[in-house]
Amino acid sequence: MKHILSTVHLKPDMVEAIEEAHPDMTYIYRKSKEVTDDDKAWCDIFVTYGSDFTSDDVEAFKNLKWMMVMSAGLDDLPLGELEHVHITNARGIHKIQMTEYTIGLLLDFHKGFHQLKEDQAQRHWRKNAKTEEIYGKSVHILGTGSIGSHLASVLGAFGLETTGYNTTGHEAEGFQTVHAIKDLTAEIGAADIVINILPSTPDTKYMLDLDFFKEMKGSAVFVNIGRGDIMTDETITAVLENGMIRHMILDVFNEEPLPENHEFYTFDNLTITPHASSKTSGYLERGFEIFMHNLQYMDDFDSMKNIIDPDRGY
Repeated sequence: MKHILSTVHLKPDMVEAIEEAHPDMTYIYRKSKEVTDDDKAWCDIFVTYGSDFTSDDVEAFKNLKWMMVMSAGLDDLPLGELEHVHITNARGIHKIQMTEYTIGLLLDFHKGFHQLKEDQAQRHWRKNAKTEEIYGKSVHILGTGSIGSHLASVLGAFGLETTGYNTTGHEAEGFQTVHAIKDLTAEIGAADIVINILPSTPDTKYMLDLDFFKEMKGSAVFVNIGRGDIMTDETITAVLENGMIRHMILDVFNEEPLPENHEFYTFDNLTITPHASSKTSGYLERGFEIFMHNLQYMDDFDSMKNIIDPDRGY
């Protein structure tokens, strides 16, 4: 008998699917704040979004064999203390919604849809309203995994030139050109649009500094749908105050929720969205598909999908 503890609220039909496919397993759901020490000691499998497991929990989850993180980010997990636990995540489930979200933001900025909507509310007909094309622009995407590749493919269909960055510069689907991340500063000056999708790791934390932004075109647009700690708040403020680039579009931040008195709200050259790029009704369904696949390989970990290397952090 194996025991599953979930702080992810699965739908009734999902729970039924678990019980039908694995009658030898017991499943319980708890809200994170309601999980007891007995629950932690009881479970062999923990299903979580990752933010409710800390260093203090390592000893309490004394029978834990496998943790399924129903998100791609592992920022909050004490990976260095979990070498004895198999960890998988939901990498790959975000590519559709994050691609649509990013393209929506880019089109809104370049087409000025938000301004036209305000005009409508004011019953104002803007004479000779013009919009800007993204066709032919050069987009550089930091991260060439499933999200980056899908985004690059769709942007390529819009007629953009796609350049990607990964650890070694190896080829990736959807990209016309790929560079090693070490060459980022040398190559980024060619970009009209820069999109960050990199995960949070010791190597990427605060990686984008003022020297990076100084190399970008003054007319370029920067988008961050990856992790907020790719740059410091001080870097963001300096870029915006000095108008170093044309515009920033940020969906992730070092501090979330962003406090209502935060200075970021005062900048006209910044678009803020509330870490919403991946949140659609399809999120849980896609994550659950990975979980169910992996559940059948509970005793054959190497056959699971999205196995995490604790040393790399992804």
